[in-house]
Amino acid sequence: MSSQENLKTPHTNNYFNRVTIRIVLIELIFSVLLPLILLLAIFLFFILYTETLEKIGFGKREVALLIIGSASTMFFDMPLFFYGNYFLALNIGGALIPIVLAFYFIRVCGFPFSRYITGLALVSIVSYMVTMVSEQGVISYFPYYLFPSIIAVLLAFLFFARSPKTCAFSYSISTLGVIIGADLAHLPSLFEQPFMGSMGGAGVYDMVFLAGLISFTLSFLFVRKERSSWKEIKRKRLEREVYAAGNLAGVRGSYDHIVRTLTGKSPEEFEKTGMLARELCRAVADHYALPRKRVAAFLVDFAIIFPVLLALHMVFGFRIREFISIFLLVHVAYFTLLEFYFGSTVGKAVCDIEVRHMDNEPADFMTVFTRNIIRLLEFFALCYTVSIILILVKPKRQRLGDMLADSIVVEVK
Repeated sequence: MSSQENLKTPHTNNYFNRVTIRIVLIELIFSVLLPLILLLAIFLFFILYTETLEKIGFGKREVALLIIGSASTMFFDMPLFFYGNYFLALNIGGALIPIVLAFYFIRVCGFPFSRYITGLALVSIVSYMVTMVSEQGVISYFPYYLFPSIIAVLLAFLFFARSPKTCAFSYSISTLGVIIGADLAHLPSLFEQPFMGSMGGAGVYDMVFLAGLISFTLSFLFVRKERSSWKEIKRKRLEREVYAAGNLAGVRGSYDHIVRTLTGKSPEEFEKTGMLARELCRAVADHYALPRKRVAAFLVDFAIIFPVLLALHMVFGFRIREFISIFLLVHVAYFTLLEFYFGSTVGKAVCDIEVRHMDNEPADFMTVFTRNIIRLLEFFALCYTVSIILILVKPKRQRLGDMLADSIVVEVK
């Protein structure tokens, strides 16, 4: 018997090794390739069905925030609590951005309170049941971490049928449900012993980020969609440019009136050349903030931020990597909060310039949040060198964050 057992043992070990390798490969595919495939799918959805997604407030700004913003901030954590050997943070790309988008969908779509609370509670319970606390933090295994997204999709279709709101609803309850059920509900167990970690700490591969992507993509496959021709899309974009230029220059009236007033030509004269957008930018160029003013404003703001961080460094003794992370987070928070509440920072106010939405209306939170989250990417692009070049060459004097957020910086008195 013992000899037979010895003969079977290698085969048994090989079998289990093959099973283990397959499981590891499946985990690798779902943790690395799946998020990339889902992000690509959402980008294609936006290209093909722009009008459908814009109905739920998911425009170019939100797509940029979800894809570029998350990818460029996945290595940064925002400290929430630290004491002794206990440290809890919120990952920017893996948790903060999905949470901001979830609340944005709640505000834009106006979900009924009872339905939303019901959906959020059920997804939170499922998220708690499929996760556990380990030495690495809160974890879940394939295929169990797919369950919150599946439940969110089913509830979304139950409440909203095939309305485009289904996508926003499923994304919102899956994202916040995982935060509540998987992260917040397990905090007492995590803090039973010294712990250092972050919610959404796996960046774009975290369950929080992944749950939202899966639920949004699955939902969108089955909702009612509208698709306009490229000609119609181009026409609407040009109309927006015309009325935005009119608002910036203080010219009101019809489409034809604005074009004639700003360019001295009729719209028909631009149909062959396709140069109307460029001519409009030239006509209102004096209203965009000068590059030297934007640089001067940034230097003033930097002179305010850096001494504060230097003092914190002297008190807490941050290491170089920690100091850079804290600097960038304070950097983003400073610009976001001041631009949202006042339209400008201290530096911009000194230089008489202000952040506005593309149509010259006051910038809302999502606009300033998006343009300033992208600052993290621009900071590492040769310390804003690329941004300065873009401001110099772009007709509207926009850096990358402005182009993605549909924001402009204008002269004000």
